[in-house]
Amino acid sequence: MTGLVLYAIENSVATITLNKPLQLNSFCQALVSDIHKALDQAEAEQAAHLVFCAEGKGFSGGLDLSGLADESDADLLARLVQIEGLLQRVRHHPCATVALVHGACYGAAADLVLSCRTRIAEEGARFLMPGMRFGIVLGTRRLRDTIGEPAAYRLLDRAKPFNAEEGLAAGFLTAIASRQEWPALIDQHLSVAGNYTPEAYATRVAQLTPDTRDSDMAALVKSVVQSSIKERMVAYVAGIEAAKR
Repeated sequence: MTGLVLYAIENSVATITLNKPLQLNSFCQALVSDIHKALDQAEAEQAAHLVFCAEGKGFSGGLDLSGLADESDADLLARLVQIEGLLQRVRHHPCATVALVHGACYGAAADLVLSCRTRIAEEGARFLMPGMRFGIVLGTRRLRDTIGEPAAYRLLDRAKPFNAEEGLAAGFLTAIASRQEWPALIDQHLSVAGNYTPEAYATRVAQLTPDTRDSDMAALVKSVVQSSIKERMVAYVAGIEAAKR
């Protein structure tokens, strides 16, 4: 790993920490690759639980668009496919999965949080899922399957971030708690998961989680290649910059 992600394991709990704080843990290709490698290591060490958290002032600003001018449509497609693969891997992981969120959590990072089965945030956390605004189908069906169609429409239609209270009410979050309370909540969650054998927990995941991986990947690719994804992203970024002026 490059150091953009930190990995630690203790008592079968693997903690994966986003560690790119100066860029708000934005999802560049190397960071996503490091998360995949951390998951590989957790599986090799037979971790029973996965915890995702982040260093810095927020969880993540989402997809890293800092080098957009130098990327091609094919580059962007490859990056989005890599991220979708990660989201699917976490969503269907046979371990118990926990996300701990503070500050901003946007775009692909919000999709990563949604892919976890326990989703805890500080009161000041805020979320935004803007992909559909430039036509990207990333995690859309997972959002519907997790929180229901009406709530999914409400969150996706938001032009501004929604807060933790709104996320909890919609089912996007499972709890709101201060960082001081996180260890106790994790212990509580892990004690529940500990009532299952690893095989039983994996069966539980397989039966309760709709497996739409192939169609989700196909929908993502179709949404990316329907027209220049770079042009759509450039226009989206320009719109954000114009709104700031």
